[in-house]
Amino acid sequence: MSTDQSTRILVVDDNQSIRNIISDYLESRGYSVLEASDGIQGLEMGLSSGADVIILDVVMPGLDGFKVCRMLRDKNIRTPIIVLTERNKIEDKVTGFSLGADDYLGKPFSPLELDLRIQALLRRSHGEAAVQAHRGLLVRGDVEIDLDRHVVTVKGRNADLTPIEFNILKLLAATPGKVYSRHDLLSLIWDTDYEGYKRNIDPHVNRLRTKIEVNAKKPQYVLTVWGVGYKFNEKVI
Repeated sequence: MSTDQSTRILVVDDNQSIRNIISDYLESRGYSVLEASDGIQGLEMGLSSGADVIILDVVMPGLDGFKVCRMLRDKNIRTPIIVLTERNKIEDKVTGFSLGADDYLGKPFSPLELDLRIQALLRRSHGEAAVQAHRGLLVRGDVEIDLDRHVVTVKGRNADLTPIEFNILKLLAATPGKVYSRHDLLSLIWDTDYEGYKRNIDPHVNRLRTKIEVNAKKPQYVLTVWGVGYKFNEKVI
């Protein structure tokens, strides 16, 4: 993917060395890089800079990255956010995604991998009508998800989803192409990894498909990744 100086990346990290590594590499790839050295400055620049992607460290003095992420989303900033941190446990990933992060990269990291993740987010944000101008609406193909009212419509027809079905759809649709294992879904939906719940994931997904798919046996939205889990079809826009 080619980039130009109109593609702006905001890097928020209190570690100067990390900022230098990221900035030097991304600038060599043709991006325009903005830097913030703490959470307060990062929040201000996230609100005003018009960056195309925000790279956000979590562990910072004062205002940490999770708080910055939440505050940006509360201010209706929909810029894709990559959380960059040494915290690489599933619990921290769940926290980041639940606060509105789009991707999660643990330290140490490869600048090339970071670039690839940036490219994926840019393709998604530029090529899909993911979030409409008004707050809280996800649009994926013929499926519209009203996050504020917990209402889902398919081709204008209401799909009567249970809370669990709605949460599964919301999670998958918010990050198209990202594969969630059954363990991930359990952590996010039920906040437990109790073994007995694992056999309950598939029936919920199957019922969700009957309500949003044209043909539940040949789904075009919620796809099975065999041996792993589920994802939302990234080709649907």
